[in-house]
Amino acid sequence: MITIDVLWAAALGYLLGSIPIAWIIVKLWLRIDIRTVGSKNVGGRNVIRAFQAEEKPKGLAYTVGIIEAILDMLKGFFAMWLAVWISFTYSQADIWVVAFAGPAAILGHNWCIWLWGPGGKGVASTLGTMIFFNPVFLPLWLVLYFVLGSAIMYSAITYLVSFVVMGVIFIFWGTNIWKWISPANGITDLNASPVVEIFGWVAFAAMVAITIVVLSRQGENFQKIKTGEAKKMKLWKIFKGKADEALK
Repeated sequence: MITIDVLWAAALGYLLGSIPIAWIIVKLWLRIDIRTVGSKNVGGRNVIRAFQAEEKPKGLAYTVGIIEAILDMLKGFFAMWLAVWISFTYSQADIWVVAFAGPAAILGHNWCIWLWGPGGKGVASTLGTMIFFNPVFLPLWLVLYFVLGSAIMYSAITYLVSFVVMGVIFIFWGTNIWKWISPANGITDLNASPVVEIFGWVAFAAMVAITIVVLSRQGENFQKIKTGEAKKMKLWKIFKGKADEALK
């Protein structure tokens, strides 16, 4: 049964997700606004572009960009973990807080109250929510993204399809064959009935909501695809050491 816990869980997730980490890093390090360079996106890939625009070493640019992406992932992860911990420790033990805290964290990242406008695209934070459900979902998604991205070649469509597929996987994960290996198990036994009977659907609902939120920041990319301006990804170039060309 869904309780009032989902309301404060959503608020908690939004506030945590809205911390503009990329903007803070670039502002403190380079003394510029990340929204004025590159794609103007407040995320890890644009951190790399910002450092390269300031002619910083390539190794430093990628290191800082990866660190920023990891921190964005942790926003999605901890939004869900904290919501479960608070609900099961101090409140009504409502597992549905997961389906509200996670999407709200992505919403906060994509539409940041502190910046009064668009933030990032929400992909890294979404990966953090997958790790919360089960760490194995991250490499699974990476393989799925590479396969789909190599066929589709447009990042926006690849995100959409890969997240929908992951949502379907989530439904069937909570069975006797597939066990949930989530950090939330330290708070409540997700493999025990009746929680396991609904947790797959909770995860699916969270993924559907997250996908919708992520799509809210992909409108420009879809428009570029429609007009033929969008650049196609060439993911196989990653194995040739040409990551810059692969992800364009």
